Amino acid sequence: LDREQLIAHTIVRNHLIAHLSGEHCPQLLMLVTGEGGTGKSKLVNAITKTFAQHGCKSKLARTAMSGVAACIIGGSTLHSCAGLPPHQTS
Repeated sequence: LDREQLIAHTIVRNHLIAHLSGEHCPQLLMLVTGEGGTGKSKLVNAITKTFAQHGCKSKLARTAMSGVAACIIGGSTLHSCAGLPPHQTS
């Protein structure tokens, strides 16, 4: 991970550890943005690995805007996760 990715990963990891230790933590929502090839999926996969190492991978919602991106991170599209119906044209 590069410096910025490591900062984001550390924020998530520290929040996870605090939560698992019984501390009252507000829900952490993190939006990772950037152009294609900037390492978004790499960061999400590193965070997923950290959750798996702590035995709580199911507590992590991994979403992406496109189906291809969702497949790369082993998640779902944001619309699917939110239960929104597919766009239908008349």
